Amino acid sequence: MNNLKYIKDEMLTHVPVCTHVNPNKVLIIGDSKGILEELAKHKCIGITTNISENITDELAKLDDSSYDVVIINTDEMITDRVFWGLIAKVIIEKGIVSSLSSNMYTSQDSFETEIKTAGEVFKIVMPYRYEDDNNGILNMQNLLLLSNSAHPTADINLQRADLTDGFNYYNCDIAIGAFLLSTVIRKRFLGLIKS
Repeated sequence: MNNLKYIKDEMLTHVPVCTHVNPNKVLIIGDSKGILEELAKHKCIGITTNISENITDELAKLDDSSYDVVIINTDEMITDRVFWGLIAKVIIEKGIVSSLSSNMYTSQDSFETEIKTAGEVFKIVMPYRYEDDNNGILNMQNLLLLSNSAHPTADINLQRADLTDGFNYYNCDIAIGAFLLSTVIRKRFLGLIKS
């Protein structure tokens, strides 16, 4: 099987960018190489900033309400309340965050901690899925979409999602379908997943 890393990069990037009404300023936390390649497909993106070291200290230096989209491509800090408080500080009121998360099926306790912590800051906490290649075996992995106002399936910009050139995986159907949850997951995380 070919390297499918591009799927994660596309889903981390295009789900929030195609949900936000006017994504101009993007903050990337963690590895930015694939994310920057995906952001380059959107003409609306004007400014990108990357933080990959001393994350808490660097976040604290950023201006309040200065980013439309935050993409978190590291799992180092996703259970840290201080980290989420700093994310809430730097994102605009109608901003959107996408983040790595633990697998909601195979790492339920970790996933629960992550969505509880993020849910203390954001009104909308929705897991979504993507496929990943693990030594030739296709696995389902999870990401989180976080916001205080934008809903990823109701507010998707269909023109941006389907008329932007260069996607290999992402499209509006994938974007909406990625948020479907099984009954067992809905029951297990009732009240924690907020849409």
